[in-house]
Amino acid sequence: MQTELTHIAGALGSFGAHVETAAGSCDTHGAAEVLVRKGSPWHCPKCLEAKMAAEQHLQWMAARSADLMHAATIPAKYIGQRFIATTEEQRAVRKTVKLFSDFILKSATWAALILVGKTGTGKTLLACELAQALMASAARSIRYITAAGMVSEIQATYGREGKSEETEIARFVQFDVLILDEIDAIRNTDNASLLLTEIVNRRYNANKPVIVISNQPFDHLGRYVGERVHSRLHENSFSCALNWGDARRVRQPAGEGAAA
Repeated sequence: MQTELTHIAGALGSFGAHVETAAGSCDTHGAAEVLVRKGSPWHCPKCLEAKMAAEQHLQWMAARSADLMHAATIPAKYIGQRFIATTEEQRAVRKTVKLFSDFILKSATWAALILVGKTGTGKTLLACELAQALMASAARSIRYITAAGMVSEIQATYGREGKSEETEIARFVQFDVLILDEIDAIRNTDNASLLLTEIVNRRYNANKPVIVISNQPFDHLGRYVGERVHSRLHENSFSCALNWGDARRVRQPAGEGAAA
């Protein structure tokens, strides 16, 4: 090993005059000789390699997270915001959201996080906070959209060259997690109901989780989304009823948190 390193140092020409071999031992990887700048301490080459790989992974995660955030279309007011639980009921809801997150991270499987309650109770805030955590820590792809907005995006492609209903449906199926806000507020048309049913059904078959948000009680959702969708939402269901008051009606100085 000594001869090999000496040969390498010689091959470096004038730069070789500024390097030398150093020997040492690592508790994890054992003894090794490395080339270092003259006067520099010895380092374990395998530990250094692992450190560089970890740094590269962090850089990749940061870039990936930025790309995912761009594609997620999370409303600007919820970016970087947190749901602050101040009561036992709110802490119980946060615990259920955490259980859902752990469940979908453990294995690729269908699951549904159901957030129901009156306006202003923090449903969208909770969903968007979880989405940002999943993107940042697990590189999961997310799409946030209202159910009506999803239907409109698909219908807007009708008659457009290079676009089709099928490709648009597939686009909403591909995300690791789909957040459907206001799922009870789609227009009462056959086409809208069919599109919602098709996307939920395909995600169900592909083991792709959903987060659904509604102002209606969970047991009443079947009236708005149809029994097929409602049935799917019962399997591996994590249901949260946000039964407290409207946070928007509590006066706050401007800039103190986002309305939920």
